[in-house]
Amino acid sequence: METATPTQSVSSSSPVTTVVELVADREGTDPMELQPPLYDVIDPEALNALFAPTSRGRPRESGEVTFEYLGYDVTVRGDGDVSVRDTTER
Repeated sequence: METATPTQSVSSSSPVTTVVELVADREGTDPMELQPPLYDVIDPEALNALFAPTSRGRPRESGEVTFEYLGYDVTVRGDGDVSVRDTTER
């Protein structure tokens, strides 16, 4: 069982893009081949909007969303960190 938790900063890409890339990497597949697609599990526009810069252009520094996708617990944090952990690691 793999115990490492891949994380990546979302500073250069959207939270949705980062989630899809990390899960596809764990699954060993192309991000476009993930089934079901992420939008069947969570609203991608809402997730990106939640962590978009403030109206003053400042990055969000707090907040956290955790959801399950393809057998992984995915956590997106306001500081830009995205982690993907196998649900069996709970």
